[in-house]
Amino acid sequence: MMRGPGNWAVAVRTPSGDIAQVSRTIDSQMARHRALRLPIVRGIMALGESLAIGFRALAISANYAAQEPGKEGDEEVSTELSRGALIFAFAVAIGFAVMLFKVTPGLLTELLPIKGTGWFVIVEGLIRVSIFVAYLSLISLLPDLRRVFQYHAAEHKAINAYEAGEALEPEVVQRHSLIHPRCGTAFML
Repeated sequence: MMRGPGNWAVAVRTPSGDIAQVSRTIDSQMARHRALRLPIVRGIMALGESLAIGFRALAISANYAAQEPGKEGDEEVSTELSRGALIFAFAVAIGFAVMLFKVTPGLLTELLPIKGTGWFVIVEGLIRVSIFVAYLSLISLLPDLRRVFQYHAAEHKAINAYEAGEALEPEVVQRHSLIHPRCGTAFML
């Protein structure tokens, strides 16, 4: 998924192996209301808009993944996952993340005799980072998620080449960095 100033797009590998592309315009409330462009409000609005776009991109991706191989057309998916199913999936995912990355480190640290000290925060942070690294290592063993990680790096290379004004050819893009300063994932971390 890539976001520009006025639009966003997502490319999805379909079950048959083709790549489907969906592009949408960004209808920002900030463009219509001056008060929403104030410094702190602008940041909150931008985060909300980014999350909404991210959820829409995930929904598009899930809709393509739900298609049966051989029943794909050139237009956007006709199989729609219900809004309720998507909300339920996101709620379960968020609940799992909170339990794994917030509650578990706190409970593990509570077992240690450092309650009420500065070490509590440091140890809890180290446990949280350790769980996160272990989680990433485990999910990277899944072939589909390994491919997602590879595409994510390729997105960074492509956007870096685009922003440098260079041709979007594999040989040119390959020379660019895997790191992008405005990466949404890095921001969330």
